[in-house]
Amino acid sequence: MRAWSHRGVLRGRIHGRLLLVLVAVAAIASAAAVWQFGSLRDDHDPDLAEAQLPAGPQFTGAGESATPSPSASPSETPPSSAAPTSAEPTTAEAETSEADPAETVPPCTASLRLDSESDDSVSVTVEVANTGTEPIDGWEVVLDLKHLEVTTTWGLQHIDGDRYGDILFNAAIEPGDSVEPSFQADTQGAWELPATVPCTPAG
Repeated sequence: MRAWSHRGVLRGRIHGRLLLVLVAVAAIASAAAVWQFGSLRDDHDPDLAEAQLPAGPQFTGAGESATPSPSASPSETPPSSAAPTSAEPTTAEAETSEADPAETVPPCTASLRLDSESDDSVSVTVEVANTGTEPIDGWEVVLDLKHLEVTTTWGLQHIDGDRYGDILFNAAIEPGDSVEPSFQADTQGAWELPATVPCTPAG
């Protein structure tokens, strides 16, 4: 009788342990089913999964404004109604008083002076002066005299036609100085003796 009673107690303990194991297995199976169902729902409805997540604090960069400012539209400058004033060209030309060109002083001058006069001839001195600033080394005069024909010269050398030049001893004339050659001419009718004749330094 004692052995059978021990068997009953032993069986009761075994049944109790099996029941606990079954309960634990059922709890684990239920938890696994719930987890699998939640995973499937998140895969099929991602918006729902995002909605369930707690909203965390959102941070904006230092250079970004929390509320975007409206974009500034470029301001249009209204066209000016006044037409640009252009400078009027001056059509009136300034009147320039055209001064008479200054007479160029020749580097040498030849003046005629009547020394003597007879019925058919005259004696004339030619004063050749250096009026320039540089020395003259040779000169030439033109004795184109109306109704006078040169016959004799002193200190003059006939070149050609009415042209007469210096001789060696009176060729050089310093500035401000002069030489005085002379000539004798026959008169023909009403003769005229000019005050000056052309003079040119020798080139």
